[in-house]
Amino acid sequence: MIAGRGAPEKTYGELKGEFAFDVVPTHHYGANSAWQYLSVLAHNLLRSFQLQTLATTMARSRKRTYAFAFRSMRTLPFPLIARAGWLARIDGHTVLRLTENPATRTLYDWVAHALAA
Repeated sequence: MIAGRGAPEKTYGELKGEFAFDVVPTHHYGANSAWQYLSVLAHNLLRSFQLQTLATTMARSRKRTYAFAFRSMRTLPFPLIARAGWLARIDGHTVLRLTENPATRTLYDWVAHALAA
């Protein structure tokens, strides 16, 4: 299936919005090029992580040309990283304690199993 016109726009939008691809941080061409390479690398690492762990396959159509359902950088941290927790001192060791949530436990177990495979 041929990708629809404008299919990469979502990727460009995410690169510009969440990975600061359109930022020019210095007045040096080499440094700005490195910045853009790092932005693309971070985006690709996030996609690769999702392909290994969370991405689900989708049926393709004329409007939906992507084979997988990806989460954006705006929504991905919420189920994985932004969790309520507190630091506790147990037997002289500092331990991060998270709230007990069966859905979160299932998600973390799923990701750990997928990464171990």
